[in-house]
Amino acid sequence: MRVTGTAAAARIVERALRDRRGALVFTIGTGCCESTAPFLYEDFWPGPDSEPVGEVAGVTVYAPEYLRALYPGDDGVTVDVEEGSMAESMSIETEYGCRFILRDPAGAPIDRQEQQVCDVPESVSALRSRGAQELPEALRLVRMR
Repeated sequence: MRVTGTAAAARIVERALRDRRGALVFTIGTGCCESTAPFLYEDFWPGPDSEPVGEVAGVTVYAPEYLRALYPGDDGVTVDVEEGSMAESMSIETEYGCRFILRDPAGAPIDRQEQQVCDVPESVSALRSRGAQELPEALRLVRMR
């Protein structure tokens, strides 16, 4: 697997390098909600099965084995930036009003999927009205310290 970065991504990384005191590291494939999004962290240990797969502005990019297997040899992706694309994240670039994304060799975003609609019956929806909430009998008698 080979990861490169766009000039826009490099500018954001260079800014973070100026603003931060610790060592910066990119990691891909380790997020819980955005598993293929690149994350830029300060003083972060990427994990035992992660290996360097490239760099952006001198900052090493790590990926775990399962992700490296999807891109054998020199197959790769590019780290880019989306301006104003905010999401809650601990990745450093969100402080600058942008998000890192991955693009395929043709330049298309990788982690974008068509919006899927999930038809959940009212009987199991977390949004349904539940009326007055009461603890089960066994929990009403428990004493907490």
